[in-house]
Amino acid sequence: MAEQYTVTFQPDGVSAEVEAGATILDAANKCGVFVNSLCGGDGVCGKCRVIVLEGQVRSATTEALTLEDIQGGYALACRGRVESDLVVEVPEESRLGKDAITADHEEVGFSETSLVERYELELCPLVSKHYLELQPPSLDSNTADLERLEHALSKQTATREYQMGLKVIQRLPATLRQADWKVTATTAYRVSLTEIIDVQAGDTTGQCLGVAVDIGTTTIAAHLMDLTTSKTQGAASKYNSQIRYGSDVIRRIMYAGQSHKALRDLQDTVVTDINDLVRQLVHQAGASHEDVLVMTAAGNTTMMHLLAAIPPDWIRREPYVGVAYTPPPARAAELGIRISPRGLMYELPSVAAFVGADISAGVLATRMHQSDEPRMLIDIGTNGEVVIGNRDFLVCASTSAGPAFEGAESEAGMRASGGAIDHVTLSDAGAAPSYTTVDSAPPIGICGTGYIDLLAELLSVGLMDKMGRLRVDACDRIRTDERGVAEYVVASANGAGGSRDIVVTQEDIANLLRAKGAVYAGARVMLNGLGMTFGDLAEIMVAGAFGNYLNIDSAITIGLLPDVPLEKLRFVGNTSLLGAKLAAVSRQKYVEVEKIAGSMTYFELSTDPTFMDQFSSACFFPHTDIEEFPRVMARMQNSGKEVGR
Repeated sequence: MAEQYTVTFQPDGVSAEVEAGATILDAANKCGVFVNSLCGGDGVCGKCRVIVLEGQVRSATTEALTLEDIQGGYALACRGRVESDLVVEVPEESRLGKDAITADHEEVGFSETSLVERYELELCPLVSKHYLELQPPSLDSNTADLERLEHALSKQTATREYQMGLKVIQRLPATLRQADWKVTATTAYRVSLTEIIDVQAGDTTGQCLGVAVDIGTTTIAAHLMDLTTSKTQGAASKYNSQIRYGSDVIRRIMYAGQSHKALRDLQDTVVTDINDLVRQLVHQAGASHEDVLVMTAAGNTTMMHLLAAIPPDWIRREPYVGVAYTPPPARAAELGIRISPRGLMYELPSVAAFVGADISAGVLATRMHQSDEPRMLIDIGTNGEVVIGNRDFLVCASTSAGPAFEGAESEAGMRASGGAIDHVTLSDAGAAPSYTTVDSAPPIGICGTGYIDLLAELLSVGLMDKMGRLRVDACDRIRTDERGVAEYVVASANGAGGSRDIVVTQEDIANLLRAKGAVYAGARVMLNGLGMTFGDLAEIMVAGAFGNYLNIDSAITIGLLPDVPLEKLRFVGNTSLLGAKLAAVSRQKYVEVEKIAGSMTYFELSTDPTFMDQFSSACFFPHTDIEEFPRVMARMQNSGKEVGR
């Protein structure tokens, strides 16, 4: 038997026992300590820096740590192998941090206005309660208990045929008689049938809640709803703990493919996160888990597979297909989700391997499928999904933007938690940058919106050229590191909350340039295929929590968004979550979102012969053809900056 060692993590003060040779990251995962490991333990992102305070660690050589770092006790958690009992400190920049960009908490403000009122819906939730006062059986009326219940229920609803599980039938005679035949029947929409999922004594119709969940690659958001009114009762969110297995879906798919246990690890992780959010929500509302009868979930196709522990392996393999894009409703308890034991989970439908239920839900929420004029929906996240259409057609595609705008793969990149630089301004080339941070905390890194501002400012003041190259001799803040790679210092270590200078490197800029180029090029290729331009669109909607914090002018300046009249650009928030809520309170909307997913034409960009040309043209700030960005061109000309070079 291999020797066991204890690894203790500070400042949490928790420990785990692991075998000799296990990594520090293995120990952290075992005891639930989050260590930032965006590459899933591949040793390439350099984010999982920890400080070994006591004990012996064997580490492979890595460019992510300088000699000074190593002398200071730093090691990469994914590469440091345990050779004795250890005490390890997880520094601030390697921790998860407090959630910041959350579940559209402003949506709770709509609790005074129900979804039924806002969308002019008929309230008909996927799961509903019906109070019944039955006539007891007699010698003259000897109908069986189940048929008696179904007959009374049919008088209240248009449904004539029901299904009931054996466990509910077994409890039925005692429930009816102990309740003096006054009971509440809970029914659930099962597409082709209606199921009586529970029968309770007395009138419990007032205890009827649902939870809608948006399972993002980075963030999970949840809203609690009163199914009797369609009003929002609470909101909660947290970072997706699956990130310890990789920052993007491809890394998670690869991890899931290692073994059945690995797939279960990912499923258990997301279910634990969801249960944490449900616990928060019911506590805030003064309710109980048993009151939550339904959960609707939206997310990208991989997240939907992992939620149900469905192997996602073939999503990343040509010809890129999933196992099920429209999985049937399932008992939430079967997935380990803690709501009512009889409650159901409904996953909204996906479209293709890389266009998921979050996009179907987004189309439903924005009502672009009912529009007379063509509109575009862009979801800028770990991948960049684009939908173009109206009531006559819907075309969608996914661009391989990667997690660059999630703060991954950048030297100082991080998610939008406390201490993340989220906005940057520069008055001129020689000035120190002004910035704000999430929660006004000391800066420890840069999140996606901060990077977009920073790139726009560097370009505008002439510290970076159109190709994304830093001008090394332009100011004192641009320097080269020990590898000779140029970098711009946003905040020095003595003013930051972490242990190092906060910088953006030439490599970071290249990654961000490719990411923005992929999003823009994907949209252009789709428009070209439809014989349209950005000017033909009535509206361009930007979805996701990211959009709520995005500076539009910065996004246009770098060429992430097209240079169209500002009134045509609209941030629409977390439409994935909103679509899931609509489906929960309206069977009609649940059917509608299935029709939306089924009617969308998926556009495979990787096989389009023009995509690489468009991508190459978009890999400039803002674009090779500066005339596509007339306002940016005019502003740069007026400021005397070089254009087109």
